Amino acid sequence: MMWQFNHIYIEKDIKDHPRTADILEKCRANGIFYIDRYMDIFGRKKQDIHFQMKHRSLILAKATGELLYRGSPMCQDYGRREFYYTSLMKNCLYDCEYCFLKGMYDCGYLVVFVNIEDVFDSVEKKLSEIDKGQTMYLSVSFDTDLFSFEKMTGYCHLWAQFAAAHPDCEIEVRTKGAPDIDKIIEPSESGSELTDTSNFITAFTLSPQHLIEKFEHHTAPLSERLASAKAAIDRGRTVRLCIDPMIYVKDWEEYYGELVDLIASSLDLERVRDFGIGTFRISKEYLKRLRAAESNSEATQYPFVTDGGYAGYPEKLKAQMLDFLKKKLQDAGVPGEKIYIS
Repeated sequence: MMWQFNHIYIEKDIKDHPRTADILEKCRANGIFYIDRYMDIFGRKKQDIHFQMKHRSLILAKATGELLYRGSPMCQDYGRREFYYTSLMKNCLYDCEYCFLKGMYDCGYLVVFVNIEDVFDSVEKKLSEIDKGQTMYLSVSFDTDLFSFEKMTGYCHLWAQFAAAHPDCEIEVRTKGAPDIDKIIEPSESGSELTDTSNFITAFTLSPQHLIEKFEHHTAPLSERLASAKAAIDRGRTVRLCIDPMIYVKDWEEYYGELVDLIASSLDLERVRDFGIGTFRISKEYLKRLRAAESNSEATQYPFVTDGGYAGYPEKLKAQMLDFLKKKLQDAGVPGEKIYIS
């Protein structure tokens, strides 16, 4: 597979990095340019995100400074006290109208940090500092859909290898795609099976098909996501299902009720590790830019309420949506203790 980009920008410090060369072998571009720091391109103000998403450029860079962060209170920690996230990419191939990345960044270009080994070192250092008996929960795909770039970066397989070597670290990769998890965890060219990757969690974000078509552009259809999840479960992989964020639209109860029914008829719910549910919420500051970027979107223009610096649905509506979904899941046979609410 060859990836086509408008331009490729490469930080001079990593132009000779072996992963830079490996990625370039898989890409074509109208021009390659060498830069001092990726923020010289990515950090410019008043860029046209939609134009840049249609005319993609790629930036290869080195992650510096702090490489591991405490998990946001906006995100579910699944009962883990030691909740962290890290980011090896910025931006996504998909185009979800409600995506917080459009509120976080002024640029639509893709950024890949090639120095994953430095991130591994940071995680190992933190693991050495955590109290004995505690398990770290680490999300590695908040700022992108890492599975969709696997043929370019190979990062998901590298994280699976890391998980196999570090049983005290649960690594979650979330996706709106339909990856072949088994081939990613155990690629044929590796020659040997990883001993235990039960702590490598594939989290599928599931939405009603109507909302996928309306808001989640270029993502996999619901049927393909469910087929991918089923294949992973059948092979004994660890799967989490996330109905998050729920988006308020007319007849939302019908859409989300049908979604749960379809999940229950497609998957063995007893073999799903757990479920994460939540309604749309976003930083107040991010919402301003997101609304500017998606000025005609029903998902972003709702009259949200702000509490503690975060915007979301009014508390009564939020509770109604979450209670409805939790009850539907429980009626389908999901134990309440396996349902985590954000």
